[in-house]
Amino acid sequence: MSSLERLMLDHSPSMMLLVEPQDLRIVMANRGACQTLGYAEEALLAMTITEIESSLQDVFYWEDVRNGQYQDIDSQEGLYQCADASLLTVTKSVRVVDHDGAPLLLVQARDTANERQVEDALEQTLSQLRATLESTGNGILVIDWQGKIASMNRLFSTMWNIPEDLLLARDDAAIRELMIAQVEEPEACRTRLQAIVVSIETEELFRLKDGRVFECKSRPQYLGEHIVGRVFGYNDITDRTRAEEALRDSRDKLEERVRERTADLEDANASLLAEKQRQAELIRKLEEAQNQLLQSEKMASIGQLAAGVAHEINNPVGFVNSNLGTLQRYVNNMLMLLAAYEQLEESILDDLLIDIRQLKKDVDASYMREDVGVLLTESLDGLQRVRRIVQDLKDFSHVDNAELERVKLETGLESTLNVVWNELKYKAKVVKEFGDTPQIECFPSQLNQVFMNLLINAAHSIEDHGQITIRTGHDEENVWVEVEDTGKGIAPEHLGRIFEPFFTTKPVGKGTGLGLSLSYGIVNKHHGRIEVTSEVGRGSAFRVVLPRGPAGESQGAA
Repeated sequence: MSSLERLMLDHSPSMMLLVEPQDLRIVMANRGACQTLGYAEEALLAMTITEIESSLQDVFYWEDVRNGQYQDIDSQEGLYQCADASLLTVTKSVRVVDHDGAPLLLVQARDTANERQVEDALEQTLSQLRATLESTGNGILVIDWQGKIASMNRLFSTMWNIPEDLLLARDDAAIRELMIAQVEEPEACRTRLQAIVVSIETEELFRLKDGRVFECKSRPQYLGEHIVGRVFGYNDITDRTRAEEALRDSRDKLEERVRERTADLEDANASLLAEKQRQAELIRKLEEAQNQLLQSEKMASIGQLAAGVAHEINNPVGFVNSNLGTLQRYVNNMLMLLAAYEQLEESILDDLLIDIRQLKKDVDASYMREDVGVLLTESLDGLQRVRRIVQDLKDFSHVDNAELERVKLETGLESTLNVVWNELKYKAKVVKEFGDTPQIECFPSQLNQVFMNLLINAAHSIEDHGQITIRTGHDEENVWVEVEDTGKGIAPEHLGRIFEPFFTTKPVGKGTGLGLSLSYGIVNKHHGRIEVTSEVGRGSAFRVVLPRGPAGESQGAA
């Protein structure tokens, strides 16, 4: 035998013995036989086959061989005697082979003890698996990689109403078609049953035509790293689905009722909010109207007081002025008389003349004659100034006139300047740049109040001493008055609020926050506007722009 043939025999997984049929002597043994039985090769070659195979049927078989009756054996169980006297259960086969015209018997045997243990364990596992499959709450279907049904449990066949004859006939195609015919989406079911060797796990719902709902979960079945089939688990979730649908319908109805109720509440809330905003706006307007009314009443009272004061001053000023005029005439006449007397001094006796000259010297008649005229002139000028102040008070208050008038803005500015001059003269130099505006139809006393507020605010914004510039001008449509100061200016974040009632940046006790609000209302009633520019640290400029046309609806005096 060549070395390659020997190498092949020694690496065979089976025990191989070559037996000479005449005396049943073992003439060749491979390494597997020596290792499995525990004999050295020399010992085995010195033994007969009957010393190894000791079961009764083996003894009878080999006796027939000795007598020339050769017969092949396929997969017969037997017992082999090992070198340690133990018996080894084997499965053997015997073949008659020809060697140089002489028959030999080739015995191949393999140890089946481990295989039997594995088979028993496998049988036990399969039994447990069958019991598990039958006791599970899911219908189980196993399809191999060739598309054949490998197994199923009774619950699966019951769920899908598979007849007994189909189960006994193991007609896989008919069983699949029966399943597919029962679902509402047959192609989806067919696709799922045919996708055996895909590696993903799936989960889907199948609705049956009879109203039931099955949940199908499938996963690949592996042998090592290879997919050899697929396991499908079907769970009847009809009751759960119906309960979920009922719950979903109830929830949807409840959500719809909640949405309707929420919409009603939102509508009611929106109505309440709109009403609240409307009431807040009414309250704001009422407060603004009340404040304007209070300010108007105060200004009316001040106007009435000023008018009364002017009237009371006018009376004594009138007769004082009249008396001074009369006195001036009297003094002039007396001076004329005195001059005539002086012309007669030469004709007076010396003694008397001395006394008269002494008296003239004592009373300083020459100085008195010069000074009395000056005094009377200054007194009359002072009275004229008092009369002008009184007239400005009357012009400013305009108590006597609550009707629309056509006036020049410069007239009102002059009157207002005279009234507030005491507030301005210690804080600022006042520069007037009047542009000779045309007359407009307005309520002069109301605009005088606007000018007064702007001038006083300008004075209050100047910390030490600065300049207030008053400008007027006009174009084809409007006339305007601008009051510019060199005060501390208005912060940008406050510019949007300066016309709000009660908003003020002045210290506590120095401002009510109503001046600009009332001014804005007055200008708005005249269909005009107030423009503001300001720079912190540089000053502010307020420009009142009024239309040259009619002021619109008649407004009562503020």
